[in-house]
Amino acid sequence: MMEFTPMLAFGFVALTFAVGDYIALRTKGIISTFVTAMIVFVLCGGVFHLVPDNLIELSGLTALIPTFGMVLILTNLGSTLDLNELKKEWRTILVALAGLVGVVVACMSAGSMLFGKEYAMTAIAPISGGIVATMVTTEAATEAGRADLSSFASAIMALQMVVGLPFASFFLRKAMVHFLEKGGHKVSQNETKKQFNLRLLPETPKSLDTQTAHFARLALIGVMGQLFSNITGVNATICYLLFGTLAGAIGLLDKNSLKKAGGDGVMLLATYAYCSASFVTMTLSQFISILAPIFGLLLLATAGIALCSILVGKIFHWDPCLSLAVGLCCMLGYPVTYAVAMEVVNGAAFGKNYTPEEMENMTNYVLPKMLISGVVSVSVASVLLASAVAPYIFG
Repeated sequence: MMEFTPMLAFGFVALTFAVGDYIALRTKGIISTFVTAMIVFVLCGGVFHLVPDNLIELSGLTALIPTFGMVLILTNLGSTLDLNELKKEWRTILVALAGLVGVVVACMSAGSMLFGKEYAMTAIAPISGGIVATMVTTEAATEAGRADLSSFASAIMALQMVVGLPFASFFLRKAMVHFLEKGGHKVSQNETKKQFNLRLLPETPKSLDTQTAHFARLALIGVMGQLFSNITGVNATICYLLFGTLAGAIGLLDKNSLKKAGGDGVMLLATYAYCSASFVTMTLSQFISILAPIFGLLLLATAGIALCSILVGKIFHWDPCLSLAVGLCCMLGYPVTYAVAMEVVNGAAFGKNYTPEEMENMTNYVLPKMLISGVVSVSVASVLLASAVAPYIFG
């Protein structure tokens, strides 16, 4: 094995995820970036020993997350939430949350009996969300010295779209067919409701619209969240999200400040790397041994999502197919939720002579629901769920 320097380790990790991104784009997200990275790290690490066991740590990327990275990421997530959109789609939020209840019930009941309590509880947050929820889970597992459960959580996140995407696409298409059969596209879905604006500060002046200023404001809000957590005892994750949301609403933070600061790329890479560290030392037999519980729990979670989201959807007289598709957004996340919704709309309109107004009604029927569901489950609820569940697994 060649001697790995920090720069070589960083380059190898970055190249691995770059290839993963390319494959994800070519396969429209069916083969996620994480699937490619997981296979590369297992083969080059525990199987053929082409890279050192401390590859990820040597790259320096993992040092970013536990020091300040997680705080910036969670605070930034809060700033991206649009309170008016959340208010408008409150039914969607309830259906999405019902789906997460289904994940918890399925994993804690049948999942625990079939695959063991540790695997079942570790799977809850990654299935309910995306990279941030997985990061919270893997961090807790790493601190507890459970590299096996850290790998399991990351693998669940990597493979969840393989199960969730086909189901979500199929049932959303069925929902659109039912919508068209009932003539819903001929009736405007637009609703004009009173909107509220909490913004207290003016638009960011050019003198403060710099990368360092955005970093400084994110850090300031993060510190406030940490202090609030220390004083009240409220979970720090909740505080970062809450303070980020409030700061974004009043104008103290710009929406998606981390991107404006130029730090979203390196933070995403660091997050990917942090969640991948345990794969480098995993053997092929260890990897194969977790595939059955992974797919078993994903299928059980899908059944739980279907049951709970459809039941809640019935209260609002929703099409069961639409309820199920919305519930499954926790396994997709943005931009896949957008892509699936638009593929369904464009597919339903192909070869037809729908008017622009009808096309808009078709889009309004599925797109806001899929986007909001993804935001609520992946960006917020799953992160809170991860913070609540982790102590019971690793504590």
